[in-house]
Amino acid sequence: MLLKSASIQNFRSLVDVEVKIDPLTTLVVGRNNTGKTSFVDLFCKFFGSRDARFVLEDFSTQRIADLREAIDLYAESESGRAQGDGEAAKGLLDRAIGKLPVIRLTLTIGYDESDDLAALADVILDLDENCYEAVVEATVEVAKPLEFFARYLAERQSADIAIDKYLERGFQRVFAVRYFAVDARRASHRKEVSRAVIDRIFCAKFVYAQNKFDDSSTDRTNNLSRTFETYYKTNSGDLGNENVETIDKALATVSVQLDENYEKLFRPIFDDLNSFGLDTITPVQKLRIVSLLEADEILRDSTRIRYPSGEDDYLLPEGHNGLGYTKLIFTILQVVGFYENYKRLSPQPGFQILFIEEPEAHLHPQMQEAFIKNIRDFIEGKTGWNVQVVITTHSSHIVTSSGFDGIRYFACTGEGLKVKDLCRFKESILPSKDGSTPDGSETYRFLFQYMVLHRCDMFFADMVIMIEGAVERLLLPEMIAKSAPSLKHRYVSVIEVGGAYADKFKELLEFIGVATLIITDIDSVDAADKRRRCPTAHEGAVSSNATIKNWLPGESEIAKLVALNVDRKIKGRVRVAYQQPEEEGGPCGRSFEEAFIIANAEKLSQDANKLALGKVFTAKDGTVFSPDAIRAASYEIADALDKKTDFAFDVMRLGGWRTPLYIEEGLEWLSATL
Repeated sequence: MLLKSASIQNFRSLVDVEVKIDPLTTLVVGRNNTGKTSFVDLFCKFFGSRDARFVLEDFSTQRIADLREAIDLYAESESGRAQGDGEAAKGLLDRAIGKLPVIRLTLTIGYDESDDLAALADVILDLDENCYEAVVEATVEVAKPLEFFARYLAERQSADIAIDKYLERGFQRVFAVRYFAVDARRASHRKEVSRAVIDRIFCAKFVYAQNKFDDSSTDRTNNLSRTFETYYKTNSGDLGNENVETIDKALATVSVQLDENYEKLFRPIFDDLNSFGLDTITPVQKLRIVSLLEADEILRDSTRIRYPSGEDDYLLPEGHNGLGYTKLIFTILQVVGFYENYKRLSPQPGFQILFIEEPEAHLHPQMQEAFIKNIRDFIEGKTGWNVQVVITTHSSHIVTSSGFDGIRYFACTGEGLKVKDLCRFKESILPSKDGSTPDGSETYRFLFQYMVLHRCDMFFADMVIMIEGAVERLLLPEMIAKSAPSLKHRYVSVIEVGGAYADKFKELLEFIGVATLIITDIDSVDAADKRRRCPTAHEGAVSSNATIKNWLPGESEIAKLVALNVDRKIKGRVRVAYQQPEEEGGPCGRSFEEAFIIANAEKLSQDANKLALGKVFTAKDGTVFSPDAIRAASYEIADALDKKTDFAFDVMRLGGWRTPLYIEEGLEWLSATL
């Protein structure tokens, strides 16, 4: 038995989304403010602490507007009814009730014949023997629509109060949380159930990122100590736990000794009390001071976590340890405590869900990678523990350790929030058994290897820039500052892929829909011998660049590529930028270095003597080439740059240079996608 999917309507930015839940570990990823935390919050409000409360701001903004419209329709209905038009009034009333907003979370639960279906007995409504799904729904909706309309309009007449202000102090009175069992085959067939019915099916645990840890020397929060207190309380009810029994016996022995000492210590006080005749009053005539030692209370007030010093000579406070280890220990304790609690539940729920928010906080990269693996190993090592883990993360290292299957990418597009299931991406790129889809096995292997070897932070970025090599990487920040400074304030993932591999990202980039600029070289070669490089002006030259030929713009002849309209370089949210003339009719570079030389011929001629590689801009007699001569010989000069990284450092020292036109236009396009 497990949770297969969660569909959400009208909760904050989650207007209408469906999230497939992995049988073991689901990673919820995406850039900031895409709804990842809201996804976890909704589960917490419905299935976490019973103290959790919804507020008006939990509705998506569109639904708040619907609420105002519903009130206006009801007012029209009442006006029509007063004028005797009952039929029109009823129609307006139905529309008003239909406009009332509802937050809805629909869970699809899968099971098989081997499962104990007692937990699902109250929610399986279908009669189809071939159906192995149960559907439960949690909603936040107006409990009594007519009463709400009438009461609000009456208050508005007397105080002219806006609906948002009215609900700020009365939301819980108007809206109610309800739970339903829904027929998996016929959604209109449903019945209301209690929260207790849902709790028998599953229970949820939430570990949040913002824990109040402090590693300063004045830390008095003792959060880890308190976490261990909680763990003890969970285990203290286990009568078969030998360690718990041993602690209780030790406390009982100490209690007897304390009673004897209390009797001696307080005897003079009791003698004084008796002098006032207290010993003659029943039933207080024989007062005693006794010790009541309870282990959880001892832990709370008198027990602290300590760390040994380097030589194990001293025990140091928990605040002296790093935040990373403190966070890790805290999270592990929460997971272990969740399991221990599960063992004690009777009856046990059909399954459990563990939500962990941003576990990477304070953890270094290697620890992040180990964390996800260890969570899986811990769960798999607990026989009979049916738990699914949902992790929200901004960590490329956690993603790297997980592969594609469990990733759910929250993407904000012009059409609102969309959830991209990377498992479906995998299915779409790998060949089908019947051979009806092309074989993308090589592309999939490349992408998976890339994720393992490099940071896969495109899942968290506002936009992506793909570049060929070290020179572009070194100079890109300055080019952004010169050509598109607004990008400096965005999270841009810069991916270095070389000239032959950008097209391997085609399917993934199109699938996740992140705005992407590919900065690549036109790579002109002789049409008769494609292994021989040549200037772009060479007659009949073609491009050897796989991205340009096979993806964008899908053309190989250099003359056509140079003349293409910019629209041909864009597909969806992806744009390619390759070399073009700096001015109409001017020379076109083959590589970034040549394009830079053409664009900055005047500057390079002026400052050639200041450059480590300045000799390529001078004749044998030491005369510096003129700007026109540099442009005319740009191909040969670029070819003579045997140390391209040194050229990049020269440019960084140069100052006052221009960004090549093709990159400038590409960066401006990317900036315009914000």
